Amino acid sequence: MGVLETVYMVCLVSGIIYTVLSLLFGDAVSDWLDHFHLPLFQPITFVSGLTAFGGAGYILSRFTSLSDLVVFVLAAVIGAGLAVFAYFLWVKPMSQAENSTGYSMTQLGGKLGEVGTTIPAEGLGEVLLPMLSGTTYHMAASLERVSIPQGTRVVVVEVRDHVLYVIPFQPES
Repeated sequence: MGVLETVYMVCLVSGIIYTVLSLLFGDAVSDWLDHFHLPLFQPITFVSGLTAFGGAGYILSRFTSLSDLVVFVLAAVIGAGLAVFAYFLWVKPMSQAENSTGYSMTQLGGKLGEVGTTIPAEGLGEVLLPMLSGTTYHMAASLERVSIPQGTRVVVVEVRDHVLYVIPFQPES
């Protein structure tokens, strides 16, 4: 085995080891590599390119009669091409994706919901709010201190101490 074949094998095996470590240890390895802050040097792009470079170089050197220089250049082009492809296929779209279906209580102001448990004039009831991740249930009180019966559509006006203060929703006619 020549020197370049060894380099190709090391790249290929390193990519496979990284993949296995990522499966076992989650994002710990990726988070460490993310500290470099280079857009095309994201872990998925770097490892994709490295693995493709190693695999292509090894296969081309073993099964073709191309010179070492041509094999190296072709392997580099294939590796770089796959890295760029991975960047535009996975990394860039995922960086613009919503990374959580969670929400903050402060984001509930202005939301429309429905009273699930009657809200007494002086006390707490329950409001159902449709969210991206499903329906959520929250303690609620009447902002105007009037009883709001079950099934009434309401709008959240204020959130204090994890309690939604609501008023009946009156659509404009």
